[in-house]
Amino acid sequence: MRRTVMLPILSAVLLAACATLPPPLSVDDVIALSKQGTTPNALIAMIRDSRTSYRLSASDIVRLNKAGVAEPVLDYMQQTQLDDVRQEERMRQWDYGPRFGFGWWRRW
Repeated sequence: MRRTVMLPILSAVLLAACATLPPPLSVDDVIALSKQGTTPNALIAMIRDSRTSYRLSASDIVRLNKAGVAEPVLDYMQQTQLDDVRQEERMRQWDYGPRFGFGWWRRW
């Protein structure tokens, strides 16, 4: 009985948590918000809150720069890509890492 009550409640809580994330910001959204006068700190906070990750090409960076997007925002957008690459590499290494102990043999 208790499991049948807890499962729907847990599902509802998880779905509500997923629904509260703001939609990801596209490059065009960042340009539009920058042109509207959004401060760089506010724009970075919006990107962070939406958990958007950017894989910017050189032409995207040039377009953002010419559109007047502030350098701290450009730096943060590029940092999201670096963070994703590092996270993927950590996950890949975790799959092949040591299974027992703390990897003491790697120190030698």
